[in-house]
Amino acid sequence: MSDQNVELHRRVLSALNARDLEAVIALCDPTIELHSMMTVPGGAIYRGRDGARKYLADLEDAWGDDLRIDAEAYFDLGEHTLMFYVAHGRGRQSGADVEMEWAQVCRWRRGLIVYFKPYVNGEDALSDLGVSEAELDPIAP
Repeated sequence: MSDQNVELHRRVLSALNARDLEAVIALCDPTIELHSMMTVPGGAIYRGRDGARKYLADLEDAWGDDLRIDAEAYFDLGEHTLMFYVAHGRGRQSGADVEMEWAQVCRWRRGLIVYFKPYVNGEDALSDLGVSEAELDPIAP
């Protein structure tokens, strides 16, 4: 089942980069809890599919079409997947170019995301998951 979760994580990223918002929503559990640090200053937590729609709208407001996520590696942790990635973008209001390394944790249930959280520091994601990078086998993007 978990190999399937990595593939689902890839599909979410692909849909997000393609701006196929309904494909992203289709992969969200109705009870999803989605954390964000890229939509509003100070971050936000969005809940449910309506919250996921609001997150995607806020992401669009903040970044427009200038946000692209490039996966560097995935990690399979059973019900969780971890992705290390680089976010490339230009702030819609500030015009500032951004290129930052991030990590993202998703928890899956029955083929849908129930929890989504980005981390500015990959070590924090690993700590929250209770693993070290040395324990994990990276899966190519």
